[in-house]
Amino acid sequence: MNVQKTVSALAAALVLAGAVSLPALAAEQTAPAQEIAANGYPRELPGAGAAADVPVMVPLRAVAEALGFTVTWNGDGTVTVDSGEMHSVITIGEDRYQAVTSIEGAVGATGPLQLGAPPYVIQGTTYVPLKLFDVLLGSGAVTLDGGRIAVRTASDPGSTQLPDPWTELDTPEAAAEAAGFDLTLPAEADRFAERIYRVLPSGSAPLLEVLCRTGDDRLILRKAPGSGDISGDYTAYAQEQVTAVGNRSVAMRGADGRFSLAVWTDGGYAYSVCADTPLSGGDMAALIRQIR
Repeated sequence: MNVQKTVSALAAALVLAGAVSLPALAAEQTAPAQEIAANGYPRELPGAGAAADVPVMVPLRAVAEALGFTVTWNGDGTVTVDSGEMHSVITIGEDRYQAVTSIEGAVGATGPLQLGAPPYVIQGTTYVPLKLFDVLLGSGAVTLDGGRIAVRTASDPGSTQLPDPWTELDTPEAAAEAAGFDLTLPAEADRFAERIYRVLPSGSAPLLEVLCRTGDDRLILRKAPGSGDISGDYTAYAQEQVTAVGNRSVAMRGADGRFSLAVWTDGGYAYSVCADTPLSGGDMAALIRQIR
């Protein structure tokens, strides 16, 4: 597959529209987390002491199939992505990637690489670092273009933009109707100048998100049917503790006794809180008690 090698410049003026991914493709393409974002895709939030740049995570099937790859889930926590010329077997939760030739009789492979984040699954969709496609196809196969993911191939010298998977709603009532459930906000949300309500449709398990922000300071709240970590925050925090908050067992993650992330399950729903400004354990617990 001959993929166009043109790399789009990342525009520092891209507007944060919610919980989104951040680029770390190459030295000339990195920027502080608060300055660059790609609309619509889960973002890894850097916590206290974490690096400012974290990888763009893109939906594996949508991007791979747009580039002519087949995607096979192997039933053992691994996924094979194969173009017929190159392939990679990725493991969910493991930041280890390798491109190997698929041409019979040929020999060729990259060494094992770390791309800054493991593949992960949110609401049935697998996400991988955008840079995986640079490894498989060469720089520029998939880029950020106008704040959205653009796929370039030899047969499409322009770009094919992947649709924004999120639905943005104007009111909490509209968001609750779209999701099929509501999300009670804590009093802490009142200190932010703006609230953005978004729903990620996913059959019987949609995800409801409320982004509260003032400038670069954000509080991101999520709720979805089921259990597990729905935060999209896979930062390796220095500190993690499990705390009882009422009748809930809450995993809090952060550093130096202050916490940027909390995840828990209650009443058949999974919840998460991501805070740009880390909170004390007591303040995080007080906030969690108000969320339903």
